[in-house]
Amino acid sequence: MMDDAKIAEMDRKVEALREMVQDLIDSAGDVEAVKRNAKRILASVKMLEINICDVAATRV
Repeated sequence: MMDDAKIAEMDRKVEALREMVQDLIDSAGDVEAVKRNAKRILASVKMLEINICDVAATRV
């Protein structure tokens, strides 16, 4: 089983991913391909957030 510290570390890393991708979207300007692909990445990041929430919930 994974300990709480590892779960918290994964949560921080996923949050950092979200912030980096959002910064990429914000700086993409008129480059629609970058914005579109970064939004797809955000959807995957959202799934990771849900996964981590699920893992954390089962630990309580």
